[in-house]
Amino acid sequence: MKTRIISVLTLLLCLMPFVGFAQESDKPVAKKILFIGDSMTGWLSERLEAYGKQNGFEVSTVVWDGSTIKKWGTAPRLNSIVREQNPDAIFISLGMNELFEANPAARFQSSLDAIKGVAGEIPLIWVGPPAWPGHNKGETMNKWLADQLGNGHYFDSFNMNLPRQSKSNPHPTRDGMISWMDQVIEWVKDDGCIALPGYTVPTGEKMTRPKTFIYKRMKDAL
Repeated sequence: MKTRIISVLTLLLCLMPFVGFAQESDKPVAKKILFIGDSMTGWLSERLEAYGKQNGFEVSTVVWDGSTIKKWGTAPRLNSIVREQNPDAIFISLGMNELFEANPAARFQSSLDAIKGVAGEIPLIWVGPPAWPGHNKGETMNKWLADQLGNGHYFDSFNMNLPRQSKSNPHPTRDGMISWMDQVIEWVKDDGCIALPGYTVPTGEKMTRPKTFIYKRMKDAL
């Protein structure tokens, strides 16, 4: 009897790595990522592309300075951009320019729904806005976005301690952007709705400009 119990336990121990692998493989693997958003997006996407070079995935980027959830939700070209790029996952960095909004549901619900509608079955990873230096507002916007997007789709950056370009500038320094994206990648690995081909921290250049990198100024139309 004792021998039989030991044999069963040995078999279970042997199967455990395969069970873990099966659970991990339930996540869709993203080998092509489209990263869109406001002015935070540029350096974030360059750090993400550096991960891609190291781990076997590629990033395409559309930066629209000063853009908002409403602007993207009503942008005529959003649908065609997504179809042209045909990504396995969409990363979004939006909300900084609406951070102090007290009632985001009333102002942005239809626009957020439009963005999600364009994505369709493509998994979304939304990188939320960090706090604005010198202000204590923004929790309402972050909570609303987290509730709307759900677990595995929203990375909450609000309480991150990021070095900024100045005391009043919300944009992190280059090193701050690197730290920010590194933490996003760790979260994707553990809790995100997608898997990446690998998670090795980039060597050499810390940032890499994606081959497809579209930049729009604040007054430009998408």
